[in-house]
Order: sequence, then structure tokens, then C-alpha cells
Amino acid sequence: TVAIIDAYASPTIVADANAFSSAYGLPPVNLQQVVAPGTYRHPERGQKQDPQGWYGEETLDVEAVHAMAPGAKIVFIGAPNNFQDLDAAMNHAVDRHLANIITNSYGFPTELLPPGFIIPQEQIFMQAAAEGIGVYFSSGDGGDESATVGYVTPDWPAISPFVTAVGGTSLGVGQANNYLFEVAWGTHKTTWDGKKWSPAAPGPFLYGGGGGISRLFAQPSYQAGVVPSSITTRAIPDVAMNGDPQTGFPVWESTTNPDGTVVISTTRYGGTSLSSPLFAGMMALADQQAGHPHGFANPAIYSRAGSGAFRDVGATPTSALPGVPPSGKVAVLRNDCANADCSAKITSLRTTNMDTSLAIAPGWDDATGVGTPNGGAFVTGLP
Repeated sequence: TVAIIDAYASPTIVADANAFSSAYGLPPVNLQQVVAPGTYRHPERGQKQDPQGWYGEETLDVEAVHAMAPGAKIVFIGAPNNFQDLDAAMNHAVDRHLANIITNSYGFPTELLPPGFIIPQEQIFMQAAAEGIGVYFSSGDGGDESATVGYVTPDWPAISPFVTAVGGTSLGVGQANNYLFEVAWGTHKTTWDGKKWSPAAPGPFLYGGGGGISRLFAQPSYQAGVVPSSITTRAIPDVAMNGDPQTGFPVWESTTNPDGTVVISTTRYGGTSLSSPLFAGMMALADQQAGHPHGFANPAIYSRAGSGAFRDVGATPTSALPGVPPSGKVAVLRNDCANADCSAKITSLRTTNMDTSLAIAPGWDDATGVGTPNGGAFVTGLP
């Protein structure tokens, strides 16, 4: 069982997930929706509400987990708002042990928050770890967050020593659906104005996987000897999965046309909001293979760092772990619809592997952690 926590609850999620499943030859989704206790905060009371905006997040999370682990039961816990009742939803899932795997795709773009934000959540994560529950968080989509908050910082709650932080990669796939390579997800964007790229390529930073070094938390024992010796505090991400929207995931979701008709449309999604549920699905497979839940998986993950269980994104490829990125820059050329009927288009160039100050390197790095799970070798090799 994999639990997913988001705000609100999409009324069309079962139909959407089953349409997705039918399109890709998967079994119907085994989904239970739970609305956790809490108090709904109205917009006039100062809380911005966007239930429809969260439906896409829920659909992405459910379909990503289902794609990786089609036989897993999914429990979706919807918080009644998108603020502190997300904590109540997490507490509800842990206190009732609704799953051994919990994936989350939300957070703050900094760890420098009031203690009232940090301590209650950290206590929940500690309880989860003690009770054999693995909690997974997306590492963020703002790179080192310097462009967002004005200083270099990892995201919270991803930086907690008691959660597994999942970063993002850009995934190269061949015409035969074969694995080609991965690089760190960090996108710079420029647009073609008909005569030239404006601004000059690669353009400014747009988005990328989060990571970095904590100012609050000491280095947990499981990271000792794996992260560089110059780092003495908690550092993230721990692992990574595909997160680049340019190499992203087709989400099937009900949408309303201008004339009021409702259709299920397909949209490409990405972000570490994709990376975390993908990895949670991989952990469900590893739990099934092992015959027991791994619970808090970081000690097991770091014990296998450098082994065939992971693709070291920053390392030189070998015959056992192929995957050679192209020489020079890696980029995607996009033609996006500029209006409803796509009669006008905008051409942009998205250059990746430029994730602010975060970068891939051999071994653990602050862009992809110990690397990405190497398929069956990960599933069978995680202790």
C-alpha cells in the first residue's frame, strides 16, 4: 500500500486513473480516498484556496505510483486545505498506519522556518521512522532556491533527516524505448522570435530539481562516508528520478472545455512532484520483492550507494551501467500552443543539466543524490 498526501480530493480521480490504465495496458487502479480531519479555511479569512489546481497534482501522483507498481493499493489522503492541515493529513496517515510508504509533493522553498513549522512535522516523521513507515518528499523545483528566496537553501520538509528526499533528472529515451542517459534536471529557457533566440541561448534559469546542505540538521549516520567529507550536516537529495517536464509523464485528467463539456485529456507533467511518486512506486516493488516493508529506507539506500542498484548519474558509464550523455549541451526544442486551437505556436529551447549551483559528480551529489534506481537490480538489491 502506498499513501499519497495532497490538498483536496479530485472527484474524477478514479475515472481518470482508469482511463490512464486502459490506455497503457495496466489493471484498474485500487484506490481509496480519505479526507483527513481538519478545518477548511475560506479565502476571505486569508488563506488562498485552489482545489482545482491541486487536482492535477493528485492525478499525477496517483497515476505515477500506479504506473510503477500496478498491483499496489493506493490510499489518497486529501487535506481540507493547502496549508497546515497537510500536517494533519500526514499525522492521520502515520497515526493510523495507513501505509508503509507515504509520498508527498509539496513543501517550503527553504528550511529557515519558525520552529512551530519544523518541530511538529519532525515529530511525525520520527514516529513514522520508528514505526517502519517510509516518508518520501519531492526535493523541490527551484534548484538551490537562490532565485526564489534570495539565498541558497534546501527545501523543507525534504531536508528532514527522517524522510527520503527525491531529486529530479532529465531522462534520455531512445526510439526503441531504451534507456540512453540521464543528467541533472536544471532547465534554462530561451524563445525564438523569428530571427534569433531571445535572450541568447541558453537563457535564464527556469526550474530544476532541489537539493543542498542543511544549516539546521546534523549529518545523519547513514550519510557518513557517502557524502563528501567536506559536508558535515544533512544534505539532499538522497535519490533521484525523472522530473524534467520536457522528458515527463503523460497524465490523463478530466478537464472542462469552454463550452462546458467534460473530456479526459492528456497533459505532460514533470517536476520532483513526479520524481517522488515514481520512486515510491519503485519502493513498493522492492518491498514486495523483499517480502517485508523497508520502512525508513535511507539506511538501506546509502548502504547500496556505489553498487549496481543505482545508476550514478555523475559517474563515467560502464558496460554494466551504460548511458552516455551527448557531448556538449543537452537541450529540447519545443513548439507550444499559444492559443486554444494551436493555430499559433511559440518555439522555445530548453537546455538542461544546468541546475543553479547544484551539479552532478561521481558518487553522491547535491543534484541527484546517490543516483537513480537501476530497475530490477534496485528492486532485488535493496537490503
